[in-house]
Amino acid sequence: MNDTVLIVDQKADARFDALNPTLLRSTEEAQAAFDAHRRRAFWIVPELSGMSRLTSLQGDPHGDRRLLLLARVEGARREVLHAKFRIVVALTGDMKLLPIGEIAEVLGSPSPEDLFIGGIVNSVDGVVVLYRGNLESLVVPLDWFASEGGPDADLTDFEITDSGQTVRFGEFEAASDAILYEFDPNARRRFKERAIEEDHSFGGALRRLRKQRGIRREDFEGVSAKEIARLERGEVSKPQPDTLWRIAKTLGVRPEDVETY
Repeated sequence: MNDTVLIVDQKADARFDALNPTLLRSTEEAQAAFDAHRRRAFWIVPELSGMSRLTSLQGDPHGDRRLLLLARVEGARREVLHAKFRIVVALTGDMKLLPIGEIAEVLGSPSPEDLFIGGIVNSVDGVVVLYRGNLESLVVPLDWFASEGGPDADLTDFEITDSGQTVRFGEFEAASDAILYEFDPNARRRFKERAIEEDHSFGGALRRLRKQRGIRREDFEGVSAKEIARLERGEVSKPQPDTLWRIAKTLGVRPEDVETY
């Protein structure tokens, strides 16, 4: 994680070492950090004893401060935190969170926004609120899990497993990336781009090189945009020699080098 990570505790926890956190042991240190880090910063409070250092914070509440409270907190005290932090994820009610070690693993992953650290089922409104590694939430209808096939989803038995990669309802399991692909357009775009980057076919190389050069499909002299699209989609495994030469000329590379990108 490249964002600032601040841990409100009296002692360091080796499970968070990979996040390179700053440890806030006193109210004065917490206040100084609150003043210094208005932009995206992650505050982690492992123990309830650290709460007093947060409720006494003074200053401008605007910014992108995000709080993960691993101790149980309810009622008015939780509302105080919402007044000071843009996002608050707190262990409350029926909230389920990953074990601390796995939470630290998710926060330190290359794409924490694509993994879940916890969630809470709202059966009254028929949704589950899932919390991602960047602490943002995603609301998913419970009906989606019930309609996915396979083992019946037991909506009363909910858990996040596999270091944030799986949402479990009884014997039914759904992959986190499948949920995000369905309900988050930004994640869907990321996954598609990632698949393209991992595509080692001629079409994948052509698309990467074309994007790098800022060239449109319509810009290939003597080759139609439709034919370029078919190549990039893999409908044609490799172009004819003359077509390859024209493509390479437009891209400014040798024909044999197109596939190396």
